[in-house]
Amino acid sequence: MNKNKIIFAIIWALVLWAIFWVVSLLNSAWETTNRPRMSTEDFTIWTYNLDKSKLDSIVKDFKSSNTVYANKTINIENFTSYKDYEDSLLSSIVQWKSPDIFLLNNFEKSYLENQVIWINPNLINPNDFRKNYKTFFSDDLISKTQDWSGQLVEYVVWVPVWYETLWVYYNRKFGIKSSDLESWAAVSNVVNTIKQRNPDIIPLWIWNGSTVDDSQDIITQFFMLSWDKWENTFSSISDVWFKEALTTYFSYADETEWNAYDKKYYDMKRDWKTNLELFSEWELAMIIGYPSMINKIDGSWFNKSFLFTEPFPHYFSSKWKTLVRYSYFVVNKDTKDETLAFDLLKYLSSEKWSKNFLSKFTYLLPALVTMEQDKLGEKIHDSYNIILGDFINQWDDSLLSSFNKGITSLYDTEMIKVLDNTMTYIEEVKKMQKYVWCKYNKLFNLQNLSVSCE
Repeated sequence: MNKNKIIFAIIWALVLWAIFWVVSLLNSAWETTNRPRMSTEDFTIWTYNLDKSKLDSIVKDFKSSNTVYANKTINIENFTSYKDYEDSLLSSIVQWKSPDIFLLNNFEKSYLENQVIWINPNLINPNDFRKNYKTFFSDDLISKTQDWSGQLVEYVVWVPVWYETLWVYYNRKFGIKSSDLESWAAVSNVVNTIKQRNPDIIPLWIWNGSTVDDSQDIITQFFMLSWDKWENTFSSISDVWFKEALTTYFSYADETEWNAYDKKYYDMKRDWKTNLELFSEWELAMIIGYPSMINKIDGSWFNKSFLFTEPFPHYFSSKWKTLVRYSYFVVNKDTKDETLAFDLLKYLSSEKWSKNFLSKFTYLLPALVTMEQDKLGEKIHDSYNIILGDFINQWDDSLLSSFNKGITSLYDTEMIKVLDNTMTYIEEVKKMQKYVWCKYNKLFNLQNLSVSCE
């Protein structure tokens, strides 16, 4: 090879190296510019009616599994009152101080929906979601929108982890058997039997709203048992439907002892007691509530040998709907760290995290189908021989359904007032229906803003 060719080869090698060096620099600059940046600000999660110390433990486990967030400060605020939570959340949004992730509940088509980011289907696939979660979650939490080409695209809007249904807790001392709670006809029979055997014992107290834990949801469940063809929303209930459900609800006060029940109600109001205290003091044979009520029952020192449970009865098996209650995590569109928010949501949707969460909240039913069989044999509380499977009717699975209250906090408050008014409850509930939906249209649809709802 002559001298000129050698010089040319060296020059060409230098040119190629220079090109490679420049491209490498450009690629490095592009990656640095486009890599998601972790916010240096603290990350905040707001919840309600959960145990903060248990949630802190779960976040710690998340950070251990995602070391990139090992030094990230993730704060949790848990509210004991849903009304306080809702008011604070609205105020925080107005002040631009809202949490990065927060909870919504399934009892309303929330007017906060426009405040959240939907989940990219590449992160959580809607078809996978349908396979992996209970059916009612797919009905509630998968939505559609148009993409840039005009095609309809499905999204999972939010991530659920747990759900609850109403159960009947009963005191076995009063001779109640599992078969006595198979239907409401059977319940009526055992109520009469208890009255005859133990005239001083109240068989079932679902009398006045303010003295009954979760009375607003108990009557909602009766609404769902009262009509075969219905829409799962408060606004659709007819006068006939109201009358049937409320008449059944109030029928469990003994008409021959009306004054005695009325006196008991005022005594309870005076002493700030609810049906839970009556149950724990063995003045009441049966009580209706969610699985999470077990913590209150245990706190009242209920005898551990006599507490048993059954699913909420229907009029007939395999018919009508069963109310479900759950909350779900959403990402705030104003989050300071979207990457962390969606990493957390993906973690929340994993079986590993669900197991972790439910191992700490043992009284909640798993949203993931794959976890159900394993969880149903587990005790809901260390002190009682009650397992999650005690509350499951296999025929009931397809009947599980949400109910749209409109505005949850308003519905709950007003419904308790209706149930306290035993003389004119039909007129009161019809007024309430108009009032709640008038308020809902103002908040959610911005309609009739100048019209009074009173």
